[in-house]
Amino acid sequence: MILTIRDNNLSIKERAADMDTLRDAWNRDYSVRGRRWAGLSERLPPVSGSDRVLEIGCGDGKTLVALAGTGRSPPGNDGEGPEIVGLDFSMAALRLCSHAAGGYANITLVCADGSSLPFADSSFDTVLLIHVLGHALYPSRVLICQEAERVVRTKGLIIIRVFSANDFRAGKGEEIEERTYLRGDGTFTHYFHKDEISSFNPLLSVLSIETCSWNLKIRGTTYPREEFHAILRKDNS
Repeated sequence: MILTIRDNNLSIKERAADMDTLRDAWNRDYSVRGRRWAGLSERLPPVSGSDRVLEIGCGDGKTLVALAGTGRSPPGNDGEGPEIVGLDFSMAALRLCSHAAGGYANITLVCADGSSLPFADSSFDTVLLIHVLGHALYPSRVLICQEAERVVRTKGLIIIRVFSANDFRAGKGEEIEERTYLRGDGTFTHYFHKDEISSFNPLLSVLSIETCSWNLKIRGTTYPREEFHAILRKDNS
């Protein structure tokens, strides 16, 4: 796949970090492949009907739609359930998300960058970072976590899921940052060590970090998958 690069003198890492180039890569991927993330979103955080929840990097809406339907099925236009805001910088992803979320009146979609959120301080009860930090380079990961801490209310939760360095896909592609690998389609993934999660933001208390491991069988070959599920809480305003 040929990407449009604004400056041919940029290094590979600089090109990967360029927001327009990265957005182009994800838009192309979602446009060609459609809904990328299959299956059901399991182990959703508990939310009540009065909660306001933000998902940063909502992608094609897998988690968003599952969470919006918490406590009621089938979806309807009654506006019941938690208020869910899904944010992504890819319009192609949001179009897919909009189609999937069409039956829910309690979902709002926003096109914006997760490292510069268009929301006031302490706007949400819960912020979800489900496999989004792994698609950002270190400076952006720090900014995204800072923004998540800013917009969540005191005693609110930040739910994080990231892939572990023990996942079988770690090491595949060109390493552009430690344990961050660029794929041929212009997207990249960072694979985490457990202690990275506790260092995301000193203002957040780590309530739990769980290692989730399973095996994926493809054409008779078994591959190890592993990710971390973390719950952080904002204790101070």
